[in-house]
Amino acid sequence: MGSVLYNIIISPIELIVEIIFELMFRLAGQRNSHQGIAIIGVSVVISLLTLPLYARADFVQQKERDTQKKLSRWINHIKKSFTGDERFMMLQAYYRENNYSPIYALKGSVSLLLEIPFFIAAYHFLSHLELLKGASFGFIKDLGEPDSLLHFKNFSVNLLPILMTTINCIASAIYLKGFPLKDKIQTYGLAAVFLVLLYNSPSGLVIYWTCNNIFSLVKNIFYKVKNPKKILVYLCAMLGTLLSLTAVLSGVLNSRKKVLVIFLFQYATLMPIFFYYAKDYTAELKEKITSQKFIPQEDSSAFFWTSGIFLTLFLGILIPSAVISSSPAEFIDTNNYKNPLYFLVNSACYAAGFFLLWSGIIRFMLPKKNRPIFDLIFWTLSGIFIVNYMFFGKNLGVIFPTLVFEKEILFSKMQKLLNLAVILICFFILIFLFRFQKLTAILQIALVLSTGTLCTVNVFRTQKLLKDMSYIKSAKKVSSSEPIFTLSKTGKNVIVFMLDRAISGFVPYLFEEKPVLKEQFAGFTYYPNALSHGFFTNFGTPALFGGYEYTVTEMNNRKDELLVKKQNEALKVLPVMFSRNNFDVTVCDPPYAGYKWIPDLSIFDEYPEIKKYNTSGSVEDKNLKIMMKDNYLDVNKRNFFCYSIFKVLPLVLQKTFYDDGSYFQAKSKANWIEDNGFTREYSVLTMLPNITGITDEDKNTFLSFTNAATHEAYFQLQLPDYEIKLSVDNSGYKTAADGKIGMDDEQDIIHYHINMASLLAMGKWFDYLRQNDVWDNTRIILVSDHGRGNAQFDYMLMENIGIDVEWCNPLLMVKDFASNEFSVSQDFMTNADVPTLATEGVIENPTNPFTGKKINNDEKFSHPQRVTSSMHWDTTKYNGYTFDTSDGHWFSVHDNIFDESNWKKED
Repeated sequence: MGSVLYNIIISPIELIVEIIFELMFRLAGQRNSHQGIAIIGVSVVISLLTLPLYARADFVQQKERDTQKKLSRWINHIKKSFTGDERFMMLQAYYRENNYSPIYALKGSVSLLLEIPFFIAAYHFLSHLELLKGASFGFIKDLGEPDSLLHFKNFSVNLLPILMTTINCIASAIYLKGFPLKDKIQTYGLAAVFLVLLYNSPSGLVIYWTCNNIFSLVKNIFYKVKNPKKILVYLCAMLGTLLSLTAVLSGVLNSRKKVLVIFLFQYATLMPIFFYYAKDYTAELKEKITSQKFIPQEDSSAFFWTSGIFLTLFLGILIPSAVISSSPAEFIDTNNYKNPLYFLVNSACYAAGFFLLWSGIIRFMLPKKNRPIFDLIFWTLSGIFIVNYMFFGKNLGVIFPTLVFEKEILFSKMQKLLNLAVILICFFILIFLFRFQKLTAILQIALVLSTGTLCTVNVFRTQKLLKDMSYIKSAKKVSSSEPIFTLSKTGKNVIVFMLDRAISGFVPYLFEEKPVLKEQFAGFTYYPNALSHGFFTNFGTPALFGGYEYTVTEMNNRKDELLVKKQNEALKVLPVMFSRNNFDVTVCDPPYAGYKWIPDLSIFDEYPEIKKYNTSGSVEDKNLKIMMKDNYLDVNKRNFFCYSIFKVLPLVLQKTFYDDGSYFQAKSKANWIEDNGFTREYSVLTMLPNITGITDEDKNTFLSFTNAATHEAYFQLQLPDYEIKLSVDNSGYKTAADGKIGMDDEQDIIHYHINMASLLAMGKWFDYLRQNDVWDNTRIILVSDHGRGNAQFDYMLMENIGIDVEWCNPLLMVKDFASNEFSVSQDFMTNADVPTLATEGVIENPTNPFTGKKINNDEKFSHPQRVTSSMHWDTTKYNGYTFDTSDGHWFSVHDNIFDESNWKKED
């Protein structure tokens, strides 16, 4: 309950503080000494943003003091003249006569009540900000520690908290001149409390609060001068111009972001001047608008709360639940199970804080005559948000569980202009409709009910899918420090290792760039002329593990069996067959087992002799884990709400707010990418020596292992060693593929990086096998289920028939027993050859244990191989009896897949 209240009351403020800090830090240049500048900038901006709120609070407080002063004479007289119940009755009568209640005395503490949440938000954010640790600022050595500026032998004194308190007391003295004693005691007492609280706090936090007190001092001085508003509006304009110049001179922001920042700063800081000099005109205009009844003057509090509830449901639950319900398994940490609906609770709290609590407070603080304008803003926002979400910013591609899109977000100028035009039209329509309060009330209630219904549907759908994944909680946990499979020094070891979406065409360039790979992969035969029967895992893996009986065509021919049954059967072909031939069998991460994103290992329960594990997310490299300061669970608590905001913004703002998927997270520029799919999968590869046991026991072993490091294209790695780093700068490096293949798109670069890193990790494992004398007696088949159509290889683009062969060109490398030379073969291969390659010379007359058919590759030579370009990869949607290939084409190919004359479109 405490977490919920914190996320409603404090987290919205903390999010605003964080975004402003990140903006200021970037404007300052993002250097190690610029965190202090960013903190000062945050203090100034937050103070300016909250100035109207505090000004209104001061007005309310002063009005309350005047009322108390007016009533005090008779209140004191009643208290002196009467006692007990008689005194109580007389006071109550007097209060009623003057329309006053003693509870109104709380209005005198409005500023304090507002100040506490802002203090807590700043305290929590800056106290936990990693960027402050070790960062210096002026004479302060470390913003993450107390300043300790004065030293007396072994004793040190923190000067900043004392300076902060001194400024606070001066500001209070100016403000409280002529105030009652109780107000002075309350204010000076609060200053003393802040001194105690912040004395041993990080100096960065004390700087922030000191700047707030300086701003308060300046504000209080303004209250005492003639015409303070005029001076204030000019100071705001000067500050905006200064910040705009900083943005222009900044080398960090691109031109688009500079224009946006300048517009925001200038708009925000010049508007006070406009309103100051146009106050008579605006008052007259407001009077005209009111007389036309565009903005009804009757109380519309119910209208506001209905709008707030809708926005809370829409941004806090509906948009995030749409993402989660599409694939709940992707938001599950197998090693630390937590229901993905946890994210909905947090995003709903953020939304409730923004659109109900703090908007409600702001509205309450407004004069009653201005509240309908506030309600109008909420009404127009509701309509514009719906339009933006439903009709714009669609088809952005694959989104990762960290809410990062695989491809860069790009919108054309025409899309942006169209979006702005539609927003403008909607704005005027919504303003026109607002005058019809009964109609808009009905529309609002309908929106709330329909949005609530959709939220409920998404939640129930998620729960239903999670119920089918209850096996995850009970799955056997994997230890990173203990072997989970064993290879024999004396028997035969057969390993089928699938690297999901590994790209075959990179291999020559990877080996050229890193000659050590050729040494580590000595013994392998590389088959570049390899084919998969589809573009995605659901199409490519059945044949890979089961052979030619499980190509897309053959699976579709078995029309009376569900795809999930056929997938499970294919995954079990090799493990069951090797187990029945007295091999010690281990299976790790069988892809789409049970048609689940997180493999359902229960498909092997009827074979207790087969060991099975899910290593993804369980096997962790501690050296990599050091950098994973933020678990994606904690990041997504914040980012799901930010994602909702991103989806409803105008297109001209979406890319900026998306911020390459970090949504202006400031804890560390790269923390958002650390605990993600690539890091989890890559950790398994780096830990392969740790989870590989070696035995002298005379036995045969079979290992089926799947890893998706080559699939998770999240971010670039640091060259030349292809390492995960918090900050990556590859400007001084080139890869062997640069200038030879298409490497213009960042995804092209990232795919190259993760393929290199994965093969380097595999190479170290191979060295480990050599060192432990299990190399010569081990057969290894390194294969992928499909490629990726990045249009990087000109010789793979078959323009006449419309196919990029890179999609269906899987990695295939085979190291046989006693083989120690690296070679390349141009033989026509498919990944359906894997079962034949695995069993050759090891199992006599291998047959499919489920169909009784012989396992061989005769079909490859009897007719051209058929490939589907269908994009229907999602097994939660396309899981019937046959593959849905209606959205793609069918192709056939034979022999050399890089010769366009061998291809034929078969639609």
